[in-house]
Parts: sequence; structure tokens; C-alpha cells
Amino acid sequence: MAPKFLPRGLPRDEFTRQMTPPCDLSISLLGSNVWSMGSDMLCENTGAPVADALSTWKDSDGTWSLRRRTSPLKAITPPPGDSDVNRTYLCGNASAIWLISPNVLCKVKSWIPGLAPEAETIKWVVENCPTIPVPKVIYSWIDEAWQRSFCLMEVAPGVTLDEAWNDLSAETRELIADEVTTYIIDAAQHVSPSICTATGTGIIYHGLILGFHKSETEGMRDWRPHLHNVLLPKQLDQRLLLIGGQKCPEEVTEFVFFHGDIGPPNILVDKDKNDEWHVSSIIDWETAGYFPAWYIRSIIGLDRAYLLNRQTDGEAYAWKEKLFYKLEQRGWGEYCDWLMQCLEYTQKNDIYLSRGESDLVLPTIENCQ
Repeated sequence: MAPKFLPRGLPRDEFTRQMTPPCDLSISLLGSNVWSMGSDMLCENTGAPVADALSTWKDSDGTWSLRRRTSPLKAITPPPGDSDVNRTYLCGNASAIWLISPNVLCKVKSWIPGLAPEAETIKWVVENCPTIPVPKVIYSWIDEAWQRSFCLMEVAPGVTLDEAWNDLSAETRELIADEVTTYIIDAAQHVSPSICTATGTGIIYHGLILGFHKSETEGMRDWRPHLHNVLLPKQLDQRLLLIGGQKCPEEVTEFVFFHGDIGPPNILVDKDKNDEWHVSSIIDWETAGYFPAWYIRSIIGLDRAYLLNRQTDGEAYAWKEKLFYKLEQRGWGEYCDWLMQCLEYTQKNDIYLSRGESDLVLPTIENCQ
């Protein structure tokens, strides 16, 4: 039986602090076919391409153009317009999605300096792992004044694996699990000498091996992502010893690329021309990066993100268990029990990172080379 999940007490969606303006007011409809986006962008149905457009796309309702405002908006609350129109998703105060035109959405995420935007990771995946289906990015930008990123992308076809699960036969579920396992292994062929993002910057979250912030365990997370430093193997060993009280049972010399959160809500499936279900897109790449190979199967076994949220009782674990054992069949190891021991040590000894602190006591990169 695969390990079930990490204990409660590490909330994902309890936020007590807000961006200015709040994330759910990042985009608003100003009038017919005109959107305000952040502090300095307007997006409108212009009917035809315009000369000053930063990006243009055609949809079923006409031609849309993105361009800069003549003067930026201040971070006022509330901004002008109606922000409730076509907002299809909201996660606390750090992430939201709006449907801008029939087949194009805009994803807004909280941002801090040093954070790699999701669009950059998707671009890397397209260039380096072309067999993995990902959303098509139209245009992305950082709004430094409002401290958030914006990403216009095409709506990916299909529905989430969560939504489709009850409609899938046992054979099709196995097929989907095989496809996702192959994507995980294909991505893991790319290696790095350090724990970092695809573009070489520090990753966010993944506190199980990098250390939790105290706020994450008390329901006090604010909008700012928890950005960790780039770590070399010896630095990771020292980090695990400090937060977990024991050395990693396996020596790590390099790290492999991994999506980071490939649970049922982030896997889209759709029927092909033969009316057969397949993976149509893997979404939400913001926590992707290079990790120890053993961490991939371990986090799948432990993290609640791999549960089927629409299922109850034992069926909720069906996806995580399939993926956990598919990887085992392909020769991947795990250290779930060891990680749980480390977590117990962390909680028992109250070892957490402070706000703004991404390191405990670590040797410098120069001393690890």
C-alpha cells in the first residue's frame, strides 16, 4: 500500500494577507470587449490588428489586441471596472484566472524578484520535452508595480482527470497513468547540478526537503511565494540534516527535472478522433524544477495534491497509488518513511524558516564545489 499523505497542518489555501490591490481584482472588464490588466495593460477586441499591440490573436469573436496604457494605474483598491466577470478560478489571494475571449485565458500569480514565471518554464518544456503536451502561451509579462505575473494562454482542450475519472474505464485509467509516467521519465532525462528551476533560479515551496516556513503550518501564509536558494548536492545534504535530523540515505550527485505537482487537477484529458481518452495537456508548471530522483516518487506517495478530490474513501487514493507503482515498475525508488521521520523531527524541534529567510545554516556554493 502506498503511503497516504502528509499529515494535516500544512494548509495550502488559508491566507491572511493581501496584495495591493488584491489578486481577485487584478483584471477587470471596463466596458464592452475591453479588459484592464494590472497596472499598465489594456486588452480589447479591436476587430483587426493594431500598430501598437504587444500581442494579437484571433478568436471566434474577433481579433484581440494587448497594448500598454498611456499612463499606469496606481495600486488602488478597488481598480476600475468589474473584476467578477469571467473570473473562473481563485486560490486564496495569490492566484486567479479570467477567461478573456472564448478560447484564451489570463492567469495571474503573485510575484517577487527572483521568481521564474510559469511561462518561462513552459517555454523550456516545449523546447526540451516536445512530447509533453502543455498549454500554448500567447504572451506573458511581469507587473512589478503590482507584484504579480500575467500569462495569456490558449484554453487547453479537455477536462481535468479529477472531472473525467468516473467516466474512464479501468483500462483507460491504466493508459492515462502510463502516459503520465512516461512524461515524468522523459522530463527526468534532463539533469542539473543543483536544485533550481528550468531557468536556473530558486524554486518555490517543496518545503518537505527544503524547509517549511512557520507561517505554512499555522494558516498564516501571505501572498508572497516562498523562494528557496539554488542548492548543490552538499548543500542539500546539510539542509536535510538540519531540518530532518538525519542524512539522506542515498547520495545525490545531480538532480532531475520534474513538474512538481502532477496531481489530477493539473492533468487534462480528452477524447481523440477515435473516441479514446488520452492526456491532452499538463498544466500549472510554476513549482517545476530539478529535484533528487527519489523525491519524485516520494512526494507522489505523500502529498495530498495527488488525491482525486471528487472521490471518497479508498477511491480518492486510486490515482496516486497507480502513479506510485507505475514508477516503481520503471525502477524508481522512494524514501517516504524517511521523509516522514524528517518531518516529525522538524515539528518536534520547531525548525522552520522565517519570513524572507530561504536558508538555515548552509555552506557556501564556493565551498561545495
